[in-house]
Amino acid sequence: MIEYAEEYPKAEKYKRVFLFILLGGLCVIINEKWFLPFLNWYVDTVHCHQPFGYSGISVLWYSLFVGIPLLVVLLSIPYDFICIRAIRQQQFPPQGMKVYKPTKIRRGWQANAQALFFLLITFGFIVFSVWGYFEAGKMPQEVPEDFDYIVCES
Repeated sequence: MIEYAEEYPKAEKYKRVFLFILLGGLCVIINEKWFLPFLNWYVDTVHCHQPFGYSGISVLWYSLFVGIPLLVVLLSIPYDFICIRAIRQQQFPPQGMKVYKPTKIRRGWQANAQALFFLLITFGFIVFSVWGYFEAGKMPQEVPEDFDYIVCES
């Protein structure tokens, strides 16, 4: 007999999907209107800045190689707890978790494999962040000789 996980009621499903779309649209607008222009400006003038007393280029390297992977790890924490619950219960999705569409419940090694796969992705980002910490220190830190400091005045 095939078991299926409990689904959200239709009204709640539509409400949640609508809120996710609204939140995603807000993120796209913030990204396009404020974040990307700021990032482009910062990258163009990175040698002119010293946030928190550190070289602007060092902050850029550490943000790329350490900050972004750790942000992904932080955002994946809720799903990691779901995966840990699934491993404990030997069932994926774990008991009490509602789903949006008909989803077969996997048990045993298949449930563990699926949960471990997602946990390994998170672990990979942690490893990348640790590796990036050491690599960011090796990246070029000095200002190029042909850098035009007029850029810093604007």
